[in-house]
Parts: sequence; C-alpha cells; structure tokens
Amino acid sequence: MTTNTMIERNKTTVQMLIDAVINAGRMDLCERYLASDRIDEQDYGMPHGAANGHEGFRRVLGPFLQAFPDLHLAIQFMVADGKKLVVFLETTGTHRGAFMGVPATGKRFKVHGVDIFEFNEAGLVSHHIGVFNTFGMLTQLGLIPSAETPAAA
Repeated sequence: MTTNTMIERNKTTVQMLIDAVINAGRMDLCERYLASDRIDEQDYGMPHGAANGHEGFRRVLGPFLQAFPDLHLAIQFMVADGKKLVVFLETTGTHRGAFMGVPATGKRFKVHGVDIFEFNEAGLVSHHIGVFNTFGMLTQLGLIPSAETPAAA
C-alpha cells in the first residue's frame, strides 16, 4: 500500500469513527474502527489503562453521550504522515444529563481539541493520544468560574 493510500484510509477511518460512532451515538459500532487492543493515552481522570480497547472507549464515551446527547465532533483539519494522523476538532454539546455528578445545566459548550491516532496493519485505530479543552467546557457550562465571573470570597 502506498503512503498516500494509507493516509487516505486512515483519514476515512477517523472520519467514520467520528460520524458513524461518536456523532451518531452508536458505541456498538466502535469495533469497525478501533483495534481491540487499542491503547488510549488521553487523561480522562481514570486509572491507567481504563480507556483502552473497545470497553475502555465505551467507558469514556458513554457518560459523555448520556450527559450531552447532542454531542457533536467536527473535524477542522487533519495532518498526516504514513503512520500518524493528527486531527484538530471542534466539539459541541448541550448539558442535558448528569455529568461528573453535576445535574444538567441546559447550557451549551463549544471547545477545541487535538487527537493523534496510529493505525494497525488492518487500518484500525491502535493508539490514541488526545488533548481536550476540559477547562473551557466546564467554564462554559458554568461549573467553574470564568474570567468574567469573580470567585466567591
């Protein structure tokens, strides 16, 4: 497989993971795009390894989909070499269910993040590193004070 063909395959895999699984709320389809032994190195505040594999993906995404049923990821751009794919995303959602023990606020958020993916020979995501603007999300939801909102004395 040529490098360009591999890059296009990898871009398609991530686009489908986002559209068909995350944005559609279809965690049951994650096996189509993720390797069963996928390593996830994003810090979700969970024990090391808890986000790995298919069950780890569901463990992370499930609470987000329950709290933000309209969760939507939009790819802004992708940069690739033969082995890695870097994706800059915009993530939006409305807080409609409990999240991290906090009842729904009804507020919307819009933040950006970066994900780096690696793929196995079959073209499935085998490794993920991500950075998500949790601070921005929590501020927009009113769960932590913003720069405009003075902290209580």
